[in-house]
Amino acid sequence: MLMNKYITSFYFKRNRFIILGLSLFVIVSIYVLMFRVIDHRLHTLNKRILKEMSFEKSQLVQKEFDDFDCVFHLMGLAADEGQQKFMNKLIDQDSVRQFLIAYTYWRSDGLNFSKSLEWYADPKAVDPVIKSTALPEDFRKTKFIKSEKGMYLHVYVPTDEGILQLTLDLHKLNAYFWAGNPGTRAYFEVYDANGICLIYPDEKQIGKKRIKSWKQYPVKNNLVMSDYILMEVLLDEYKFKGTFENNRLFVNVLLMLTEDDVRDISNKTFLLGAIGIATMLFFMFLLDIQNRKAKRLRLKNLEYQKEDALLRFENLKRKVDPHFLFNALGSLQQLIGKDPAQAKVFVGKMAKVYRKFLSGDESGLATIREELALAEEYFFMQKIRFGDTLSPLKINVTPEVISLFIPKFSLQILIENAIKHNELRKEQPLSITIEEQEGRLVVRNTVLFKNPDMDAAGYGTKMIAHVYDFYQVQGFEIQYHDADFIVYLPFIHIDSR
Repeated sequence: MLMNKYITSFYFKRNRFIILGLSLFVIVSIYVLMFRVIDHRLHTLNKRILKEMSFEKSQLVQKEFDDFDCVFHLMGLAADEGQQKFMNKLIDQDSVRQFLIAYTYWRSDGLNFSKSLEWYADPKAVDPVIKSTALPEDFRKTKFIKSEKGMYLHVYVPTDEGILQLTLDLHKLNAYFWAGNPGTRAYFEVYDANGICLIYPDEKQIGKKRIKSWKQYPVKNNLVMSDYILMEVLLDEYKFKGTFENNRLFVNVLLMLTEDDVRDISNKTFLLGAIGIATMLFFMFLLDIQNRKAKRLRLKNLEYQKEDALLRFENLKRKVDPHFLFNALGSLQQLIGKDPAQAKVFVGKMAKVYRKFLSGDESGLATIREELALAEEYFFMQKIRFGDTLSPLKINVTPEVISLFIPKFSLQILIENAIKHNELRKEQPLSITIEEQEGRLVVRNTVLFKNPDMDAAGYGTKMIAHVYDFYQVQGFEIQYHDADFIVYLPFIHIDSR
């Protein structure tokens, strides 16, 4: 009996240790698994935050250069008209006065360029190297110039009647960007096509050629050691737009480590090993929390889709406005001399179009009546610009449907795409038709693509499709035939909103 008692006790203790060992193994396994999953999510989140910071920084830099471009193009328009006083007034009233030290306007007679206007910020202290006796052949690129007195950048702005050459003082340009904000968490660098440093937080690097190179461009998601802050950074390259498009923009973002979050999660996970039998219950509790979080994330994701659609609208407006404005001003300039009465009508149409571009609407929808009015006004302006290469706009829509809804700017986008992607010829004018057909608006245009490999739909139609997806409306369709390009826009009833 005593022997059986010891044997029973031995097996009981052995089974208890086995159970405890298995429990410990399960707890450690759960701990390791959870730690790896959480660590992966933290690194994914950290990487996403870094890329968002990098993109945001690139957008801010691009906006600064877009503002410069706007002033430079207005100066170019004034130079064509010989309005030098107006050009100087633009400089005095804008931030470019901090680094723009000279300009020269070269007027074209069709074959050659001759100097027409010239200006220096300080005529008594002009560095001889910035004076130009002739326009260089490669004036489509910015040109770096270095002398004993300083370093400069020639920027060339094409105009209708010539070339406006602007001279920027690189030391003053860098002072403009880095004054009071050197950028320790995220900063940017700008290099010309030859790898010469134009903008950098450390002024000593200006004018030097970049030593580091990469196997392929553009540079994306590169982890490098920063020469400026001597820490590891995420390096991305972005393409410039506008006058500075031949230069390279690099954005550096300091790596952020979420050590506090990792430590907090590790402590909670370690606590799982101390609660023994309650481990599984606690794990079920965590799963319940995760399920609730997933549900909240799904709800937030619906809101995100709406915000993303509206953001695409805003990005599209910002993308269209500057180019459309310059083209409209050019058409207006020609029209004023030929037909003043028609010019007044043109200005009225232009004002209505821009008022609608800038109007705010969180739904992203507009009535068919509003969209047809915008389409007619926009087409009128394009007809003035392109003349007989466009056939009159044909509209066949019944009054019963004009109070229904379609995505905002959709008709204007489709008209713009048709004009942009097709060759315009007087002997074969572009024809655009808007008609109603079985609960949808049908926008049809003849086809004579400039480039057969070009995406005829473009970014705008993707945005329209995104809006229909958000409102869960079926029937949006794009068809391409040899002679026609057709887009079907289903009506969105008020209940769908």
